[in-house]
Amino acid sequence: MTNAPIDPLVIIELTNLKASGQLEELANHPGLVMKPEWIGELERDEDWLVRKALAQNPALINFPEIIQTLATDKEWSVRQALALSHVVADFPKIVEKLATDTDTDVSGSLASNPALSNHPTIIKKLAKNRFSDVRRSLAENPAIASSSKAIQTLSADEDWVVRRYLAENPAIASAPEAVQTLATDKDHHVRTALARNPALASSPDSIDKLATDKNPNVRDALAKNPAIPGSTASTSSWQTTQPVTQAPAI
Repeated sequence: MTNAPIDPLVIIELTNLKASGQLEELANHPGLVMKPEWIGELERDEDWLVRKALAQNPALINFPEIIQTLATDKEWSVRQALALSHVVADFPKIVEKLATDTDTDVSGSLASNPALSNHPTIIKKLAKNRFSDVRRSLAENPAIASSSKAIQTLSADEDWVVRRYLAENPAIASAPEAVQTLATDKDHHVRTALARNPALASSPDSIDKLATDKNPNVRDALAKNPAIPGSTASTSSWQTTQPVTQAPAI
């Protein structure tokens, strides 16, 4: 499609839109699916902002060849926009390519995409990505529920922030072993995050463990977790005279 001859009138129309500053808006318009002859031109536009807007367009689901081209765009922001789109999940080869992108803003954005749930193999690979920013994005993604292996990998991550983000994610309910691992994490910020997580209700052993945690912040978080029946009443005796401090902001 992109190599087909272009009607001169199309070029004139697009040139006029560009002159009026409307080309970006057009590139992101869902109705663009009705103008396939325009899409090829927008894909080749010299302005990366136009190509980025096109990469965000849900209409691209009907144009796999355009998606493939955008996935190799020289501008990382274009590839990032594609990685964030739910449309990309329908194209396994593109997902795999973006998962190995050399720019962590791209692979990290893919790792945060909820539509990734249909790609447990990719999720598993991203959980072992050497860049912590990518693993942090994945740890927050509800899509990790489709890969208990990835959750288990992240629960033992060397970066405590990854483990904390994971501990906050309700998706951990699909990996009971990981919940138990997080309940004994060496960092109390991680254990506190887990104690607040509604998903903890499905792990009685972990609840018991956190109920006797040496850190008052952990016990206080558990006592206030609305997903645990009777938590406030049953944990009133855990409170100590020690001041409860908040975990530092990241």
